[in-house]
Amino acid sequence: MDKQFFDEYFDSESYDEQDDTPHTKKDGKTFTKGFLTALAICLVAIGASVWTTVKNVHSYLYPDVELPISSDTDCDVNSDKSSALPSYVVESDVQVNAEVSGVKKSDDKKVVFTYTPVNGNKIITEYSEDPIYNETLGDYRAHPAIDYEADIDDKVRTMAMGVVKKIYYDNMLGNVVVIEHSSSVESYYCGLAKTTFVQQGEVLNAGDFIGTVYSIPGETSLKPHIHVAVKENGKWADPDKFMKSSDN
Repeated sequence: MDKQFFDEYFDSESYDEQDDTPHTKKDGKTFTKGFLTALAICLVAIGASVWTTVKNVHSYLYPDVELPISSDTDCDVNSDKSSALPSYVVESDVQVNAEVSGVKKSDDKKVVFTYTPVNGNKIITEYSEDPIYNETLGDYRAHPAIDYEADIDDKVRTMAMGVVKKIYYDNMLGNVVVIEHSSSVESYYCGLAKTTFVQQGEVLNAGDFIGTVYSIPGETSLKPHIHVAVKENGKWADPDKFMKSSDN
């Protein structure tokens, strides 16, 4: 093939021997339809890749943050007007099935306290529904509980058989253990050390030790003591009305 024929061949429209696709000439170069199709696919792929990259970078720089929704509606931070020391944080009760724990709760049998919470049994503040002066807080308020004098680290015992309903810390009463004696009566032992001898849900016999004396934030002006309160049908009651005279 001479040079003239060679030049004429590539200057005219022809067909590829393998794919029979017409060639087109542009700026001295020829492109097949297959090549152009492949090129278009590559451009689309590159565009998609660029878009994905940009989207990922935007998501990284401006993330959609989903705030968690709290489902805890049991905790009441309002003051309990009937509390043993008003204006303290009231924590939600943890219900304990005493029958499952081994204690059958019954209203048929009257709850009787056969033990005092500490040895010595000296009362420094009586139960009072009328306001009395609180030297620590500098005001008058009801004292629906009995304060038994005791030394720091003296052991505290439950006054009757029951189930440990809950253990918690209170800003005014310190560490508290609540014992459920029946479906209507429960006792509160306030001012204990952080480490107790019992756990929630534990079944106790009368006189079992539950902890040691420590401090009561709302009554620090008094001598060391244990602050004991009782609820009957959800209302504060005089612990003395449940007390049975005993030499224990």
